Amino acid sequence: MNIINASDILKHYAEQERNFQNLDLSRIDLKDVDLQGADFSHSNLNRADLSYTNLSSTNMVWVDLNRGKLIQTNLTQACLLHSSLFWANLKEATLVNANLSNALLNHANLTSACLTGANFTEASLESACLVQTNLRRANLFKASLKEADFTEANLDEANLRQTNLEGAILSQASLQRVDLEESQLNETILRRADLTEADLVKADLRYADLTEAVLCRVALELANIVGADFSRATLKRASLFQADLEGAVLQDTNLVETDLRHANLKDTQLMGSDFSGSRVKGACFADAQGLTLQQKQWLRVNGALNVPCLSRGVGE
Repeated sequence: MNIINASDILKHYAEQERNFQNLDLSRIDLKDVDLQGADFSHSNLNRADLSYTNLSSTNMVWVDLNRGKLIQTNLTQACLLHSSLFWANLKEATLVNANLSNALLNHANLTSACLTGANFTEASLESACLVQTNLRRANLFKASLKEADFTEANLDEANLRQTNLEGAILSQASLQRVDLEESQLNETILRRADLTEADLVKADLRYADLTEAVLCRVALELANIVGADFSRATLKRASLFQADLEGAVLQDTNLVETDLRHANLKDTQLMGSDFSGSRVKGACFADAQGLTLQQKQWLRVNGALNVPCLSRGVGE
């Protein structure tokens, strides 16, 4: 692998040279320059400083950018397929429509980065920081996002189908109309997140924290929601058909006009919950706690199963 310095790169670029493949550019300082359309494929840019640089439309396939500095770097439509960016600093970087399929971004800092329309198919962002990041319409199909921090991030209309978000933080994140079908969200923190009209069919939400989350018109059919906390959440007009909510906390939860048919609500905590107008035929309420006498009577009349004895209600 050839070694050249920053001045050589800039000289060749000024002479219309764009091919910088298979070079050793570790620790190189190329900050605040224009390298649009250059090809750095298979090069070593480990610990390189590319902050404030224009790298739009660059080819960076299989590039080593581990611990690189890319603060406010413009990577619009760049191709970073299979690249490695462990511990890289991409704070406030722009990666609009960039291709990061199969890229490795574990522990990377993407705070306030713009990633709209970016492709992270099967990429790894485990323990990455994506606080206040814009991922609107991004493609994260089958990505590994375990323990990543998406606090206040915008993921509206993103593709998160079959992603692994186990232990991730999505507090106050916007996930409107997001596709999370068959995703792993066990022990994920979604406090005050907005999941309006999200697709969570067959998702794994075991022991997730969804306190005060907005889940209006959410699709949760066949989802595993065992032990999840929905305290003070809004599930109005959501569909939980055949969902497993055993042991879930639904205290002061809005379940108005929700589809609970054939759902498992065994051992759930329902103190102060409101499921008026909901469909409950075939839903199991065995050992459910916190139901009022009126709620128990209404559940029985509307086809719910294993409703606790009428003498056990609260607030009568």
